[in-house]
Amino acid sequence: MKLKRKTKLAIAGVCAGLIALAYFAWKFPFYEYTRDVYETSAENLLTWDHLDAMKPFFMILLLSAVGIVLCIRARKRIIKSDPVNGPFVKAHTGKARGKLIEQKRSVFMTVRWMVMILSFFGLVYGGILFGVQITGISIPILSCPVNEQQTITSSCYYLAHLDELMALPLKDILIFCLSTLLSLVLLGRVICGFLCPLGLAQDVAHEVRQGLKIEGVSMTERMYRGLVPIKWVMVVLMLGLVFLGGNFCNFCPAITMSPAFAGMKVSLYISGFLMVLLLIGSFFKRRFWCNICPLGYLMGLLYKMSLFRVKKDCQACTECGACYEACPMGIKMIYTEREKTDVTDVNCIMCGECVKKCPEDHALALTFAGKEFYTASRKQVMSGYQQKERTKKRKRGEKKGHD
Repeated sequence: MKLKRKTKLAIAGVCAGLIALAYFAWKFPFYEYTRDVYETSAENLLTWDHLDAMKPFFMILLLSAVGIVLCIRARKRIIKSDPVNGPFVKAHTGKARGKLIEQKRSVFMTVRWMVMILSFFGLVYGGILFGVQITGISIPILSCPVNEQQTITSSCYYLAHLDELMALPLKDILIFCLSTLLSLVLLGRVICGFLCPLGLAQDVAHEVRQGLKIEGVSMTERMYRGLVPIKWVMVVLMLGLVFLGGNFCNFCPAITMSPAFAGMKVSLYISGFLMVLLLIGSFFKRRFWCNICPLGYLMGLLYKMSLFRVKKDCQACTECGACYEACPMGIKMIYTEREKTDVTDVNCIMCGECVKKCPEDHALALTFAGKEFYTASRKQVMSGYQQKERTKKRKRGEKKGHD
């Protein structure tokens, strides 16, 4: 009971801190430019002026690296010296025994990475490199609209500035609402898993950790529940901060990345510190920000309208729990459901990790308009073990040859 009380106090403290930081965001610049430069071109890319605009992002990367190193050192010290909390920390850091066995990358995952990378370049450099800009139409994506070179407008700005949305002509308001709603029906939170630049940044942080063979953090159900109040605070701030005289853009980590990469100089406030937390959190916990992202949750509220679904064959399921362990959003229903075929959840970002790790043929599948396009495969899961066995045989053969 004592631990539970401490957990509640910690959650309350974090939420209070977020509210305070948001309200005073414009008074505490993380990095401030004396001038604003919004005009850029292909000729200006990779120039000294462009690199100067990226200085805040480089600073964020440096602070994130320092924070990651400190977290790793602190974790090792706790495990080694604290007989009470050490075992708990060790049990929830995802420390694997032996060598991690990686599956062969599926076509779906390859396409997903290609789409994320193309989306990043399109959203950041679309107007500069390709001369393609779709004005008037918006999609709900956390990609900073301060970058005026984006291929398509992000809905996040007007959702965080409802007063400016209401001041638009009725025609523009209708176009905004219809285009946002249509994208939610056609794509849903596929936007989070495939198109969001912050999603790519988080996945890159995860890949870096795996490449360095550093243990991640295994989230418990209690930890996921602890993130829910923080997520709701973020939603309230996004929709209501403007009525308190604040600006959610000074609180959103997306502004630290897209404008800087496009060579635009933008003053950063609390968003700079949150980007540091995002990178550190995503290094240890895959898609950390997606678990508290306000726009993602608002999009998820309409998940029942989306044509993309996660389907489950409960008869084929062997209750191994691999799907739950693989899910970066901590969705347990996909594992516990024993009757319903549709296991799509408000938090699902359609990343396909549950399907990738499922060892039973067709037990899980991603569908669009009822048609399966990515299904669970035992052969795919076993590909990592088969590769490991082939490597062992090759090494044994090489050793015999030397002998």
